Amino acid sequence: MLYSRDYNLGLTEQEKEQYKIVTGREFMEKRTSGFGRVNNPAKYPKAARLCRTLFPNNFLDFIDLRNSDDIANRNRQFLNHLNTCKNEREILNYIKETENYHIIGSLLHGMSLRIGHHGAFLFPEFQLSNKYQVDYLLLGKSSGGYEFVLVELENPYGNIMLKDGNLGAEFRDGISQIDEWKRWLQNNYTSFSETFKKYKNKEFDLPDEFYTLDLSRFHYVVIAGRRKDFTKLTYTITREKKKTDDITLLHYDNLCDFSNLLIDKVTY
Repeated sequence: MLYSRDYNLGLTEQEKEQYKIVTGREFMEKRTSGFGRVNNPAKYPKAARLCRTLFPNNFLDFIDLRNSDDIANRNRQFLNHLNTCKNEREILNYIKETENYHIIGSLLHGMSLRIGHHGAFLFPEFQLSNKYQVDYLLLGKSSGGYEFVLVELENPYGNIMLKDGNLGAEFRDGISQIDEWKRWLQNNYTSFSETFKKYKNKEFDLPDEFYTLDLSRFHYVVIAGRRKDFTKLTYTITREKKKTDDITLLHYDNLCDFSNLLIDKVTY
């Protein structure tokens, strides 16, 4: 869950009434052509936006992006924290405690995945099995359905690069972790699907892409180090990994850049 409130429990009576005042219809009632008011989600109660989605407790509310000053301020605070933190656990904790989930959501836009404009969802520390846990599982929906982005955070200040520019232990460990996830998914996709059922809105069924493994829907990210750690060879290796394995290697300054790209955006 991203929020302290369980939105799978639905709206309060007051929120239902507010929704009806804004839309002219009952919550979850299908709009009939010619009836109701102009659709304006920004005027809905927040709960109404979340409870209309497949995973209410994991929905990245696009209305939050409309407060550009707040997003810019949150991005500056994240950069300040990044400059003083010691490891990736401090980054995970910071994002959770401040609810700065847009920072991870920014990967959809920053990586030009062209998904998320029909809905974006974030699952922190998503459990694949008793053995494997994904730091962040990011879902983005487009006209072609859902795609999955599995994100591994490594240390921003550990053994990032070797002296010759090749990948250091932080990136190698992250890539090794992703290789293990890939093998697990190919052999246990039914279990992967079952996990989502405990998060989903009871009003909706899971789409086919949650039941049928399509590797073209999966993307992988390892984030480690800072911009200064990357050399010309490093960037060559990142292009190669992206092309051959669909693994994107990023530094944490990329994450700051991507978060700033969300300023003035209306969707992920």
